[in-house]
Amino acid sequence: MQKLKGTIWALVSSSTFGLIPLFSLPVLASGVGLDSLCFYRFAFAALAMGAYMLISGRSLRISLKELATVALLSVFYGSTSMFLTSSYEYIPSGIATTIHFLYPVLVTTIMITCFGERASWCIFVAAALALGGVYLLGGASEGTTIQWRGLVAVLITVVTYATYIVGVNRSSVSKMEGRKMTFYVLLCTAILFYINLLARNNGTIDPIPDASAWVRLLLLALVPTLLSDLALIYAIQLVGSTTTAILGCMEPLTAVVIGIACFDERFSTMQAAGVVVVLAAVTLVIMAEHWGQRPLSELLGLRRGEK
Repeated sequence: MQKLKGTIWALVSSSTFGLIPLFSLPVLASGVGLDSLCFYRFAFAALAMGAYMLISGRSLRISLKELATVALLSVFYGSTSMFLTSSYEYIPSGIATTIHFLYPVLVTTIMITCFGERASWCIFVAAALALGGVYLLGGASEGTTIQWRGLVAVLITVVTYATYIVGVNRSSVSKMEGRKMTFYVLLCTAILFYINLLARNNGTIDPIPDASAWVRLLLLALVPTLLSDLALIYAIQLVGSTTTAILGCMEPLTAVVIGIACFDERFSTMQAAGVVVVLAAVTLVIMAEHWGQRPLSELLGLRRGEK
C-alpha cells in the first residue's frame, strides 16, 4: 500500500509540475517580470499552506537546525523554478522540459554512487525507457533554434532539482511531516525571491495587471507549486528519490500536451511514440516491486539452457 501511495503521489507531482508553462507564460506576456512572478508564485503558495496548517491546528514548530536545512533545500528548489521558467522565454516549453528531465539520471547516479542504493533491473530499464520517451516527446521541436541562454538555464535545473530531491530524502529533515516541510520550503523560497528582488530591483514588485493574471498566478501557486511540492515530498518519503525521479516522466508529457493544446506547438509521430514509451516506463516502475525480484529470463518465459 505504501508503494502504491508513493507512486500515486509521484505521478500527481510530476503531472502538475508540467503545468507551469500554462499558467506562467501568459503572466510573463502580460508584463509581470520573472523575478516578480516567482515571488508571487511562492508567496501565494506559502500563504495558502500556512492558512491550512493554522486552521487545521497542525504544529509549525521547527528547530533552528531543521530551518537551516529547509532553507538550503529551498535555494535548490527556488533555483529550479526560476531557471526553468526563464528557459521558456528562449526555447519551446516542450524541449525545455525534455532537457530538464535529465535530472532522474543524476538522481539515480547520486543515490547509487554516494548512498549505496541498490536498484533492481526494472528501475534501470524504466530509467532508460523514460529518458528515451522524453527524447521522443521533444520531437516537435525539430528545426527550432535553441538560444544558448535557455539551454544553460534548463541545464542548471537538472543539477538543482536532482539535489533537492536527494536532499529531501537524505537530509536531517527527511522524516519531517510532509505538510510542515512543504510550508517551510515554500516560505523560505518566497523570502529568497524577495531578497532577489531587493538585490536586483530595489524591492520593487511588478503589479498584477488584471483579473486574468490574478487567476493564473493563484492557479500557478496552488497547482504546480503547492500541490506539486507536497506530492513530491510525500512520494520521496514513501518510495525514495530514484523511483520518484523516474516517475517524473509524466512532467514532460504534460508539458508537451499543454504546448500542443495551448501554444500551437506541433504533435509528431515521434511524440506519439514518446507517449507510449513514457507510459511503458511508468508501468515498469509500478511493477518493479513484483517483477524486480524475479530473474529476467523467467519473465521472458525462458528456462535455464533454453534460447
